[in-house]
Amino acid sequence: MNIKELTNKYIMNTYGRFDITLVKGEGCILYDENGKSYIDFASGIAVNSLGYNNPALNAAVIDQLGKLIHVSNYFYTEPQALLAEKLCKNSFADKVFFCNSGAESIEGAIKLVRIYAKKFSKRGYKIISMKNSFHGRTFGALSATGQDKYHRGFEPLLDGFTHVEFNDSNAVTELINSGSEYCAVIVEPVQGEGGVNISDKGYMRALRDLTAKNDVVLIFDEVQVGLGRTGALFAYMNFGVEPDVMTVAKPLAGGLPVGAVLARDYVARAFEPGNHASTFGGSPLVLSVANAFFDEILKDGFMENVLKSGEYTMHRLTELKAEFSGLIKDIRTIGLISAIEFYELKAKDIAIKLTENGFLTTAVQDRVLRLTPPLTIKKNEIDLLFLSISEILNDNK
Repeated sequence: MNIKELTNKYIMNTYGRFDITLVKGEGCILYDENGKSYIDFASGIAVNSLGYNNPALNAAVIDQLGKLIHVSNYFYTEPQALLAEKLCKNSFADKVFFCNSGAESIEGAIKLVRIYAKKFSKRGYKIISMKNSFHGRTFGALSATGQDKYHRGFEPLLDGFTHVEFNDSNAVTELINSGSEYCAVIVEPVQGEGGVNISDKGYMRALRDLTAKNDVVLIFDEVQVGLGRTGALFAYMNFGVEPDVMTVAKPLAGGLPVGAVLARDYVARAFEPGNHASTFGGSPLVLSVANAFFDEILKDGFMENVLKSGEYTMHRLTELKAEFSGLIKDIRTIGLISAIEFYELKAKDIAIKLTENGFLTTAVQDRVLRLTPPLTIKKNEIDLLFLSISEILNDNK
């Protein structure tokens, strides 16, 4: 049997896979088993922010493999200490907890704010989340997620989550002012899986002021949009506010499994030995690569190039919408995460045709095509994608 047949025979049917077997990558280009190339505008669902076969990440893997792959967290390791310092010194945070994924980071944040409420704020256990949000597939993260389609078949979910409209601070105000049962608010600065819905600055400021006034913990989920994706080191920096707790994951170790919960001291103090743990969280191998990744995105000029590429993408999106105003309902972009929302066309159909033309993209929701290329994407690669999209849309006029 070939790879596809083996996969279909032995692996659980949880993914709607494209009919491609990928075997290698270089820069922003992936290659399948037949040698066909694909310019990647999905980057492993916003994971491969430095593209493929990156020399700095490769060197970090090779170097650490000869030293230490795993030890338990009962011992100190250099990669953990160094990465924690970098994350805290370059953000609002004072403390970090390392885990293995975005969903795990959300679970850690949920546990942290609940035990903080129990020990210190004396507020209830409930958390306000947003409709159309996505926080992960594990039960706590799934319960926080504000999309019914992800809930179906898994009820009853974890108790204690109330979902309100995104970008509506009045709805959050009403709940917090109703009593002391809410201990936290969790929000994505940009709803990635929800269709690249971008927070209003006034909304973020209102949430910050409201939560601070009431000793309610403000959590930002930056799993998909942190670490350079929005053109800033962390997405909250685009909005001029700082959270109390933040989750990051996807690109942090260049494709190796990692997640992190960042927090201010006053919240982090609620965790004591025995409250939370992760056997593989913060392994020396993974965090050695994460250190290399972080060093790369901190280099002079890196974020400036992300912003330039993002501005150019917005320029091309604006042109595309003007040309196909009868097909395109809206365009949304911040940094290098963008959305093309169609009136009637199915985003998955467009994504399949783009794949046939040598481009990888992601369909989110029913009619939204999302672009999350590596942060190293080049202008000519962006041009080639938009030429292909124009050709496909011309066929649908």
